[in-house]
Amino acid sequence: MKYFINEASLEVFAFSDDGSQDDWIPSDVRPMTQFEIEKHLNPDPTPEQLAYAELAWRDEQMPIAQQTVTAIEYGEQDIPGTAQQWQKYWLDLRKWKSTNPDFPDSSKRPVAPA
Repeated sequence: MKYFINEASLEVFAFSDDGSQDDWIPSDVRPMTQFEIEKHLNPDPTPEQLAYAELAWRDEQMPIAQQTVTAIEYGEQDIPGTAQQWQKYWLDLRKWKSTNPDFPDSSKRPVAPA
């Protein structure tokens, strides 16, 4: 595909590479760069998508933290960290939501005990 953009309206047009649609290419567009094409086809996630992904991650991690605390309390030996560290992790996970100033920056997620 060949991609073109109208810089005034930001409309994107795609045409066949074989030239069969070249007569339809408007005169007020320019060819897009490879970088622009990649950004158009693979846009950055929206803030809502980032928040959804972080909440899904948190919801996945919370039961793991609770189960790990229980396992440690029942004497499981091969688990890194202490029950208190895992409890703190679980509490930090509870706070990992939109009211947290670092949310939804995944680089600032709570970190499980290691």
